[in-house]
Amino acid sequence: MAATNQQVQTFANERVRPWSELMRSVYLLAKDHKANLGDVYDNLTNSPNWTDSRTDGPPHLLVPNDILAFNTFITDIIAAIEGNAQWPIIQKACVRPPGV
Repeated sequence: MAATNQQVQTFANERVRPWSELMRSVYLLAKDHKANLGDVYDNLTNSPNWTDSRTDGPPHLLVPNDILAFNTFITDIIAAIEGNAQWPIIQKACVRPPGV
């Protein structure tokens, strides 16, 4: 049985729009991280002697290659989002401004 119009509206309001806003936030954060990574990237590719100095006992202390992998990951995420023909539809589904 097909959904009612109200069920479709509920799906749009409770799933499509919040998810679209989350994806927009992920995209904007990835772009921001990428824009601020320059000097860090230079350090890690030219003299990778950085050591993670967290003292609260995380399960994994990061190493230089982990930060470089983060860069690759966000670069790929940005490309995947920008290269998807449906990205404009996802953006149009957003109701609230970013960060709300």
